Amino acid sequence: MRLAVVTIAVFAEPAAETPELTGKVVHIADGDTLTVLDADKVQHKIRLHGIDAPEKGQAFGTKAKEALAGKVHEKTVRIVWKEKDRYGRIVGDVSPNRTRI
Repeated sequence: MRLAVVTIAVFAEPAAETPELTGKVVHIADGDTLTVLDADKVQHKIRLHGIDAPEKGQAFGTKAKEALAGKVHEKTVRIVWKEKDRYGRIVGDVSPNRTRI
């Protein structure tokens, strides 16, 4: 039993640090995409993880954009990265006031 515990401890890798970003929401593109300005004045395009909202020009696209704007526009948010998409946007969980969108 001790050998198993030692083996696990030796081969266990440290947990990977989850990338995070904090900034002010300065633009809402649509119901699932926004732009955040960080402390260094760098803009980052963010796509909400797990959300597929209607695009501009689609039915309810304007309502989806307005709903997202009502929750985060001009607010400071925390983004926990999941990945970058094929367009170079950060895909992540967005949280204003510690409440995940």
